[in-house]
Amino acid sequence: MKPRSLTLVASLALSALTVLASTVRADDATAKPAKVTPVTRTTEMCIDKEIADRLAVKRKRRGAVDRLFVKQARHEISLTGGFYDSDLFSGTYVLGASYTFHMTDQTAVEFGAAYTHANADIIRAVEAMRGQLLTDAYAPVRFYESLLVWSPMYGKLRLGGQVVHFDIHLDAGVGVVDSVTNRGATGIGGVGMKLFIGKAFAFRIDARDRVFRQELLDEKFLVNDAAITAGLSLFLPPHN
Repeated sequence: MKPRSLTLVASLALSALTVLASTVRADDATAKPAKVTPVTRTTEMCIDKEIADRLAVKRKRRGAVDRLFVKQARHEISLTGGFYDSDLFSGTYVLGASYTFHMTDQTAVEFGAAYTHANADIIRAVEAMRGQLLTDAYAPVRFYESLLVWSPMYGKLRLGGQVVHFDIHLDAGVGVVDSVTNRGATGIGGVGMKLFIGKAFAFRIDARDRVFRQELLDEKFLVNDAAITAGLSLFLPPHN
């Protein structure tokens, strides 16, 4: 074969290879990339499920929880009794009764009355020093009060193998004291706890402090009289 013929054949072969290469590159450019399926390992599936369960529990806890004992729009009638500690007189008993209307499960208004008497065992010593006598050493003392009640905490505890629901409340209000040594206004503050029994009853414990002016043996005092009482409450209507 002549050199000129070999050169022509080589040129034709090179042209064919160039066209083939261009066609292959065009096909690669227009072809869609293959979809890669991620492989999920067993440990990752377990961890993800555990985290999802925890998040679900947290969301459930943040939601509203129904109360077993509902106080909203119910009337509460209470009878109480306990110990009264006076600044100027000796400690003695105190009896009380109250009516409470619960606007919500957290807020309520309460109207109450309490009765005690002036136990003047300590005053006898003052009388001996001053040569003065009290008109009535055991005069009755009456309190008439109106309070706002706020219950920020509701929970449950186990007593004697049973689960008992309770709440803790804070009290603040004003009142009037009626006694031989004082007839005037009083400020009231306190804290208490209620243990709910069934759907209609509650056992309550209250600690309250009363601040008022008192006159004794021609002197005036600003007194802080505290009382701790316990009692039983009836809720009406007698169901949630």
